[in-house]
Amino acid sequence: MKLYYAPTERNPPDLVAFMGTLDPKLRSKLLSQFYMLMTQPLPGEPAVKHFGIEKYNKLYELRARSQIMVRIIFTFQDDGGIIFLVPFIKKHTRNTMQALDGSLKMLRQIENGVSGVQEVPITKLLKGAEISQ
Repeated sequence: MKLYYAPTERNPPDLVAFMGTLDPKLRSKLLSQFYMLMTQPLPGEPAVKHFGIEKYNKLYELRARSQIMVRIIFTFQDDGGIIFLVPFIKKHTRNTMQALDGSLKMLRQIENGVSGVQEVPITKLLKGAEISQ
């Protein structure tokens, strides 16, 4: 299974830029969750939440916590690949709702060919390279 993200130059930041802002411990925790998503059946809560509301039923939330709560909204491609859409730091419930709405917009842009996806550069993230632009 492959992992993808939607590159963006606007707010919210894309996955790669977001990962570059996190402390190494939290980045490592997320990378281990990426590996879990690639190699194991989809876990349930607390690691992954599926949104049951019809409007958001294609979306899932990957959850990690250290000093802060980090969430990444994602969806599945038809071939089983995962597209990470909107990463964010959760401070309030409204952060999740904003990320869900942003994810739907991003997903429509991908489906309409306005935006593309790129494979997540796991090697770059593992090396802890400076990845923010």
